[in-house]
This record gives sequence, C-alpha cells and structure tokens, in this order.
Amino acid sequence: MNSFLSMCAALSCSVASAQTLNYTWPNQPCATVLNCDSGCTACALPTGGTAVLMGIAPSWLGVDACPHPVAVADNAVATYNWPGTLDPAHQVMLSGLAFSGLSIDSVIIRHTAAPDGPSRVHVRFGANTTMPTTVVCDVPAQQSTVETIMTDLGVVQAEEGSPYGFFQLILQAYDGGLGAWAIDDIRIVTSPATATSVAEVAPLSQRNVSASQVDLLGRAILRSASPMITTAGRRVVVLQ
Repeated sequence: MNSFLSMCAALSCSVASAQTLNYTWPNQPCATVLNCDSGCTACALPTGGTAVLMGIAPSWLGVDACPHPVAVADNAVATYNWPGTLDPAHQVMLSGLAFSGLSIDSVIIRHTAAPDGPSRVHVRFGANTTMPTTVVCDVPAQQSTVETIMTDLGVVQAEEGSPYGFFQLILQAYDGGLGAWAIDDIRIVTSPATATSVAEVAPLSQRNVSASQVDLLGRAILRSASPMITTAGRRVVVLQ
C-alpha cells in the first residue's frame, strides 16, 4: 500500500512539474523520420512528451529540409528554397496538444544561416481558434549559431467541446539568396496553468506591469535591454 501511494505521489509530482518538448533531430529510428539524398536520416518527433503534452512532427511547407550532423548522434536541419519576402506558402510549422491547461513559458530556437542564406527569421504563435496570427518576433538570421528566446507566450487549454488545447508555432526565413537556414534545435518549455497564471492572459491594464522580469538564468531583464512586443494584452520578451 505504501509503495502504491509513493508511486502515485511521484506520478502526481511529474505531471505537475514543468515539461519541455525538445526537437533535436537525433540519429535514431522513430515513427516519423526526415531524410534527403545529400544528408542523413533523423527522427523528426520531439522528446519530452507526456500524458498532458504532446508534440507533432514539423511540416516543411514549400521548403526543402535535410538533416546534417553537427555532433555524434546530433543533427541540425538545413532548410532551403526560402523566398525574398514573407510568403505563407513557405514555412516550418510545429504543432502540439495540451490535455490540461499549460503556460507556454518560453520557446528557444537555436539556428544559423549560410552566408548566402536568408537574413531574417519571422516567428508566429497561436492557440486554438487564434491559430498563429500573433507575430512573436522578427530577428536577424545570423551566420553564427545563436539562440532566439521568446518568453511569456500565454496559456493553452481546451476550449468547449474539445478534450485538448492546440497550439502552433510557425517559422519563416526570408530576405536572402539560395543558401540554407539551419535549425539546430527547438525547445518549447511549459508549466501547469494555475490560478496564479491568470495574469498571463489578463489585459495589460489589469496587471502589475512594474513587476520585474527575469531570463532563463534568473537574471533581471531591463525593459530597455530586450525588445518587447505587446500582443493581445501581454508582453512577449525576445532575447537574441
């Protein structure tokens, strides 16, 4: 009996803690693989999924995607055929399901561009009926590997008549030549949405906007130090 209770407590703790979907393109077999003639084969499914959070393999719309090794058993996905201007026919689309209310605490994209590749990256995010119309950021696609970090993207939860909430991330590179834009990895960090998460979806005028913000390392973020985009009454911090 005691062992059963301990197991239940451990399960409850794991479900209630932060959860992360990790798209890292490892060299291993899985239900959905990505391959190409000039590259290698990689698993396109994320790790970190649980009973309350499920990630779906990306869709590569209008672009060519090819995994290439960056370390042992670790790949980046090089994408080609990006247009000179933003075009909805060219995008990388990542989707996920939330079977209970989840706060999307941060999205981290590790990426780089070839010298003749795209010079900009445009990111949109949305949930349920707001499927991604919100522009989260538009940042330079640098020729050295960088991390673009977006925080406070809001809450995903089931709407009436659905057993789960649905969220989507859209990435679009543009403004460059025929070279590649490479995605090393993508991490979507979530935590349970509780009563204390109401501020994440409340109008900005109803929140304490003087509260300090911190980055993923716990360091204070000055408002003048990072670009902020106000979307639907909340602030999204973009670090790069």
